[in-house]
Amino acid sequence: MFFQQFDYDETFPGVAHATTAEIFKPQDTTHAAWIQSGNKGSGVFPAIGATATVPLSVPHVTNKQTTKILTFAQGIDISKQLFDDNMHGVWAEDVRDFAIKAKDTEDFNSFRVFRNGFTTELTADGVSFFNTAHPLIGGGTQSNVATGAGSALSPTSLNTAIVNLMEQKDQSAVIRGSSPAVLLVPPALWKHAREITDSALIADSAQNNVNVYRSALGITVYTSHWLGAVAGGSDTAWFLLAKRHGVNRLVRQGLETALTDWRYSNNLTYRYQANFREEVFVADYAGAFGSAGV
Repeated sequence: MFFQQFDYDETFPGVAHATTAEIFKPQDTTHAAWIQSGNKGSGVFPAIGATATVPLSVPHVTNKQTTKILTFAQGIDISKQLFDDNMHGVWAEDVRDFAIKAKDTEDFNSFRVFRNGFTTELTADGVSFFNTAHPLIGGGTQSNVATGAGSALSPTSLNTAIVNLMEQKDQSAVIRGSSPAVLLVPPALWKHAREITDSALIADSAQNNVNVYRSALGITVYTSHWLGAVAGGSDTAWFLLAKRHGVNRLVRQGLETALTDWRYSNNLTYRYQANFREEVFVADYAGAFGSAGV
């Protein structure tokens, strides 16, 4: 019953979770911490003569980043009498609620990356995930955020985000040419996001222009209640992700549960416990674009 409830998915279209691989790339680990560094690879290939010496591009590794795996745990006590009798299905309901809260914990922690993406959630380069000046290892800076007037979600601002993804430079200052795959929005923007991306004709226009966001790009709209203002996020912020981006979810241990028998208590009580170990991190800004929408 616990795992059936834990794996339950809402019927509301496009609800994202920590397990949504398009948003949080899953990685298994056997360690308590994950250590990595930013890498500047090669540049574009130069043209050379028939017998010319092949030029060398020296990789450069810097911006070391350490992510510590967090342990999440919770337990509930229930009397032997209530467990045995299961009056009014109370014990079964407690287990269902326990499962939902485990899932909620995963989601709340994972979507922190986007809730705090303009402030305290940092990439390996030491600045916020969505920033106007990510320092490149190869020199220069790169912006992946919309600011000021016109940053609210609209067909025009979405096009600006698409252009930004296409023209983003990697750590070697080479233009990536990334294509948009996911539009992530809080519940307050879900309707507007679907209208922009799913309408047969262009949204917010009296003209009968074809909606290229639907016919050419096939962007998937995702939402989460852990992104909105009620959850400590924003009702105006939105995010565009390419297929290749730097948001990762490290899983050290999946969900485990244990029931301690009342015989091992001193008050005729069962104890039900669950725990899991994981953490999310952003390795690099590339492949992602964000807007506070204000």
